[in-house]
Amino acid sequence: MKIKLFLLALIFFSMFFNLCAQKTNKKIAITGKVTDLYSSPVSGAFIMIDGKSTEMKTNVKGYYKIKVESSAQRIGIFTTFSEVMEEPINGRTTINFNLGKFVPRQLNTVPAVTDDEVINEGYGVSRKRNITKPVTKTDVSGNAYASFSSIYEILRTIPGLMVTGNSVTVRGSSSTPLYVVNGTTVSSIGGIDPAIVKSVEVLKGPSASVYGLQGANGVIIIHLKGTE
Repeated sequence: MKIKLFLLALIFFSMFFNLCAQKTNKKIAITGKVTDLYSSPVSGAFIMIDGKSTEMKTNVKGYYKIKVESSAQRIGIFTTFSEVMEEPINGRTTINFNLGKFVPRQLNTVPAVTDDEVINEGYGVSRKRNITKPVTKTDVSGNAYASFSSIYEILRTIPGLMVTGNSVTVRGSSSTPLYVVNGTTVSSIGGIDPAIVKSVEVLKGPSASVYGLQGANGVIIIHLKGTE
């Protein structure tokens, strides 16, 4: 009889211990959104838990959802354009991130059938040999530009541009030009890391007319590394 009572007590204790362990290891769901300097969604940002990478990434609208152990302390994100950013969990189930810098959207590229250079004309792409309109394109991906601290320092080296502080004009114009970054029109370029700039194109006059009235004061087209 005593042996049966002992076995029953042992079974009860084991069940109680397993139940407590399950409660302790219960996972919690955390959701959030990752945005850039201009509050645009950042897709493809990797999610980290306690400094370790996971397989979870943000979707095309910048949202993520991940289940973590209740013992997890920190959640972080990283992209190819920014350093790791972390936030303490502290029991929160919604944690948003703003990278504080511009992050370009990934674009599909137009396949080239020859080795000719491809130039962005605003409504698509054309072969450089077929373009008669003036286009100034400068490659700024070399080591000579690695020490620049801002995008405006790069623009000071571009022919046809006048740069004073953060004010930029296309020579011959008196107002701010249109900025196009990887095919997307943006209102500001101050958050762009100069280290990821591949090339800069300057369009004015007839070459900028493909952008309509928006291109009246010239167009500055910026291509970023790793997004083509």
